[in-house]
Amino acid sequence: MFSKISANLTSGLTKALLLLSLTAGLAACDSKVGEEPPPPDAQEFGGTQCLSDAKPVVKAFIVGDAKTDELETTWDCIGSAVEKFKRYVRGSNADRYTSQELATFLERNFLDPKEKITITPALQVEFMKLKQVFVGGSRDYLTRAELDKTISLIRSLREITVNLNPYMKVIALRWEVSETPSMQRDVRYFEEANKEIQDAARTLASLIEKNGQSYYLQDFVVLMREMSQLFGETWEFPDVISKYMPIIKKVKKALAGGDENSITPNEWRRFSLLGARGYVQFLRYHYFIKSVPETGTGYRLSYLARTVEDVLSVFQDLVAEKPEGVVSRDEIFELLKTLEVVWPEFRVSSGLVFEGMKFKQLFFGGSVDSLTTTDFETARLKVSRIKTLIERFMPYYSIYGREWDPDMYGPEESQKLYMESQFVLEATVREAGVLFEGSYDLNDLYNIVREIEILYPPQEGRSLTGKVKEYLPLIIDAKNIVLGGNDSSLRKSNWSVLLGFAARAYSDYLYYDYFLKEQSFQQPLILSYLSVFANQSLNILRDLLLVKKENQFSRVELGKLVKHMIRLELIPKAINEQSADQLVKVVLNNILTPPEVRIAGHQPDALTLTSVEVARQEMQIWLDAELMFAQMADGWKADDGISGKDLLDALKSTSRSLDASNGPLLAAMKELLLSVDSPVPMTTNHKGFVIISNKFEQLYTHKSLRDLNRNRAVARLLIRSFATDMKRIETYQGATLPEVEGGFNSLRSIFVEMGLLDPKNVSFASSRFREANIFVPHSDGNSLASQAEITDLIGMIWSGVGINYELREELVKKCFKPGEVVNDQSRVSLSCVRSAYKTVMADIMAATPEYVRFMKAASADDWAYYMNNIFMAAGYVPNNQSMAMMGDIALTPHVIQYVEMIFARFDRNKDAIISTPEAIKAFPAFKGLLKELAKDQLDSGSIKEKDLLDVFTFILRYGKPPTTLTEKARFVLKWKGKPEKWDVWADRVQLAQILGYIAEQVAKSPQVMPKPQQ
Repeated sequence: MFSKISANLTSGLTKALLLLSLTAGLAACDSKVGEEPPPPDAQEFGGTQCLSDAKPVVKAFIVGDAKTDELETTWDCIGSAVEKFKRYVRGSNADRYTSQELATFLERNFLDPKEKITITPALQVEFMKLKQVFVGGSRDYLTRAELDKTISLIRSLREITVNLNPYMKVIALRWEVSETPSMQRDVRYFEEANKEIQDAARTLASLIEKNGQSYYLQDFVVLMREMSQLFGETWEFPDVISKYMPIIKKVKKALAGGDENSITPNEWRRFSLLGARGYVQFLRYHYFIKSVPETGTGYRLSYLARTVEDVLSVFQDLVAEKPEGVVSRDEIFELLKTLEVVWPEFRVSSGLVFEGMKFKQLFFGGSVDSLTTTDFETARLKVSRIKTLIERFMPYYSIYGREWDPDMYGPEESQKLYMESQFVLEATVREAGVLFEGSYDLNDLYNIVREIEILYPPQEGRSLTGKVKEYLPLIIDAKNIVLGGNDSSLRKSNWSVLLGFAARAYSDYLYYDYFLKEQSFQQPLILSYLSVFANQSLNILRDLLLVKKENQFSRVELGKLVKHMIRLELIPKAINEQSADQLVKVVLNNILTPPEVRIAGHQPDALTLTSVEVARQEMQIWLDAELMFAQMADGWKADDGISGKDLLDALKSTSRSLDASNGPLLAAMKELLLSVDSPVPMTTNHKGFVIISNKFEQLYTHKSLRDLNRNRAVARLLIRSFATDMKRIETYQGATLPEVEGGFNSLRSIFVEMGLLDPKNVSFASSRFREANIFVPHSDGNSLASQAEITDLIGMIWSGVGINYELREELVKKCFKPGEVVNDQSRVSLSCVRSAYKTVMADIMAATPEYVRFMKAASADDWAYYMNNIFMAAGYVPNNQSMAMMGDIALTPHVIQYVEMIFARFDRNKDAIISTPEAIKAFPAFKGLLKELAKDQLDSGSIKEKDLLDVFTFILRYGKPPTTLTEKARFVLKWKGKPEKWDVWADRVQLAQILGYIAEQVAKSPQVMPKPQQ
C-alpha cells in the first residue's frame, strides 16, 4: 500500500517540478510585463521555438520513453529562457513578479489559445508554495534574486532527470524482467536504478532543506488536482493520494517524527528517504517477487530477503533520527487506527496492538511499549539466517504444502525423498527456534484470540475464544510435563525443542496423508509404510521421554492430562476420573510392562522408555505377521484362499527359515501355528463372521488371515498383561480363572460406566473363561485359558457381536415403532423376535450354513422350542408374558455359534447328530463344566469323578441330568457303568434344551454355573 502511494507521489512530483521549471523559463519568452513586446525575432528566440515540444518531452520522460538529448535540450532551453527573462523582462514592480503576471504571460505566449487553457488562481497558489520550498522567498511573488536560484535549481533538476532517464521505465512500472539466464544482468540494472532514485531523493532533499521551508502534505493533493486540469487529463492518483493521506501522515509522524500534517525543514531528508527507499522496495517486490517467472524462485527468495532487509534498514534509520528515537505503541495504534478510514473492514484495538507487541518482543526482543532501532537491527540481522532456512526448506515446499504426488516416483525414490524432507523440516525449525528472543505466556493466546474475535466476530458456532480457554489448561499442563516448569510460559530454551517435535508430528501427519490415507492395508507395500509410520510415531514419544530428566511420564502427570480430556469430553462422558485413573494404571503397569518385570513385583506406575519399546514390540509382531499374510495373498481374489493344512505347512516352512533377526515375526509364527493347527479352522467371511461347518473344506482368505492375526495379537496381549507365571506365558498355556477375573475386574468399572456391562453382572470373566474351555475349536476343558483358546474365543465374540448388530437392526424395524428409542432395557416379545430373526437369519448367518439348513427344515414348533432355549442360554429369564429385554437376548448369535461349533468339531459322520462315540470324544472339553455342576455331589461322594462321563452322556440323551427318583433309578440301573447300552442321540434341538436347562439352573443358583453374559 505504502509503495503504491510512493509511486503516485513520484510521478506527480516529477510533473510538478518540471512544470515549475517550465513556468520560470517560459516567463523569459515574452516582452517586459506591462511594457510593449520586443521585436518578433527576439521573442521567438526566447520563447516557443525551443519550448513548443516541452510538453510531449515531459510526458515521454514520465513513462520512460524520453530521449536523453531531447531532455537535455529542453532543460537547456529552459535555463536559457530564465537567463533572458532575468535580463530583459520587468514586471509592474521593478524587482519582482506576481503569480498572476507569470500566469498571464504563460497563457498568452506558451499555451495554445485555441485550447483556452487558464492557469487558475488555485494552481498559481500551489505553484508558489512549491516555488517557496525549492527557492525560498514569499508565496506571493518571485524576485529577481530567486531567478538566480531558479537557474541553479534547473541545473540540478537537469542533472537529476538526465541521470534518472535511463531508468524511468523501471520507475514507471513499464519494465520487464528477463528470463533466468539474463536475470543477473537485470538485477544489476535494477540496483543501478535504485542508486539513482536514492541519489535523486538526497539531492532534492538538500535543495529543499537549505531553504528552511515547510510544506503541508495536503497541499500536494490540491496541486495534483489542479495540474490534471491544466494538462486536460484525468489523473487517478490525486484521489488515491487523498484516500491514503491519513495513513501517509501517520507513517510520516511515526517514522520521521514531528507534526503529521507538514514536512518541516529538518524533516525533508528523512521524508525523502522514506519515500524513495519505500518506493524502491515496492519496485523490488513488483519485479523480482511478484512477477518473476517460476523458474526464478531462487531470485524471488533472494529479493524478498533483500527487500525485507532494506525495509527494516529504512525503519531503523528513520527511527534513529526521530527526536524520540522510538516508535511508541500508541503511535503504532494510531497508525493502524487510521487504516480503518481507508479500509472500513479493517479494525484494530489498543488491546490487539498490545498482544501483537508481545509477539514482536518474542521475535525481536525489546519492550512491548515501543519499537526501537535495536529492534529493527535485531530483525534485520535475522533476515539472512531466515533466508538460509527458507532456501533449505524450499526444495520440499510442495511436500510440506500437501501439493506433492508420491505416485510420480517409484516407491523407494518417494520414500527417500520424503525422508529427506522430514530431516530438513525438523532441522530447519529447530534452528529457527534459536531465533526466538524470549518467552511467551501461553495464556496470552486467549487474550489475542479474544481481541481478534471482539473486532471480527466469528460466525455462530465458530468462535475460538471459548475453545482456547477450555484447552489452555491441557496445553499448559502438557507443556509442563514435557518441557518442565510449573507455569504457563514457553521459555527461550523451549522453542527449538517444541518446534522440533511439532515438525516431527506434522511430518508424521503428512506421511499418513501421502502414503496411508484411503489406502488398503492388505497390500505389502502399504503395510511397510504403516510400519514406518508407527515406528516414527513411537520414536516421537520416546524422544519426548528423553527430554525429561526422569525419562518418564508418571501416572500422576498422565492423570492430569486425562482429567482435562474428560472435562473436554475427549474421553466418553461415562468414564469418571477414578475409572480413567484405573485404566491408566492397567495400561502402565500391565499392558506396557514386560511380563517378567510385572511378575517380579515391579510396577513402574509411569510411561517409561521400556513402555515405548513394549508397545513397539507388540506393534511390530502384529505388523510383521500382517505383511507376511499380505505377501502370501498377493494376487488373490477376494474369495481365493489356502486350506488349513496348506497354511499350516506354509507357516512351519516359514518358521524354520527364521532366525533371531526375525524376532517379531518368529514370535507371531509360534502363536499362529497353535491357532492354525485346529480341528475346526477359524475362517471368516467378508463380514468377519466365523464360518462354522465341517461339510466342506474351508479356505483361509486374506480376510480370514488378517482376522486371525488380530485375534492372536489381542490374546497375546491379554495373557502377557495378566498371567502370573512366566512359564505358562512362554509355553502359551495361558491364564487361570483367577488371573482372568483379576484382569477383568481391574477394568470392570470402565465397562460398566460405558454401558457395556450390567452392574449386576459379576460373572462375565468366568463365563468367558468357561466358553474358551468348552465351545471353541481348541477347548480342552482344563483349568487354563490357553493362547489358542483365547484366540478362538475373541474371533467368535467378534463374529457374534457383528451378527447381533445386523439382527438387532431388523428386530428394531419389525418389533418397535418408528422413532422409538431402543436400548438394552427395552422389552420385546419372543414371538416378534423369532419372526424378525427368521426373516433375515439365512442371509446374515450364512457363515453357519448347517444352522441355516436346520432352521429352514425344522418345523415351526421345533424351531420355536430351539430358539426359546437359545434365548435362555443367552440370558433371557422366562416369564408369563414371554417378553425379553433386548440386552438379555444380545448373546443369541454367540450361543448359536457355540452349538454349531460343537457339531463342527465332534459330529464326525456329519449327520447332524452327536452320537455315543462322538459324545465320548467330546467329553474332555465338558469335563470341567460337569465338575462345577456336580460339585455338591462330588463333595458328598454320591458321584465320583469317574462317573462324570456317564452323567455327560445321560444329559446328552435326555436333555438334563437325573434329578427325579425315576431318572436317578434309570441312571443307576441302566446307564451308569454300561457304555454298551448308551444310545446317545443329540441334535441341535436337544443341545439347545441342555443349554437352556443349564441357564435355568444358573438362574436358580448362580454360583453353580454362571450364564453367558454380554
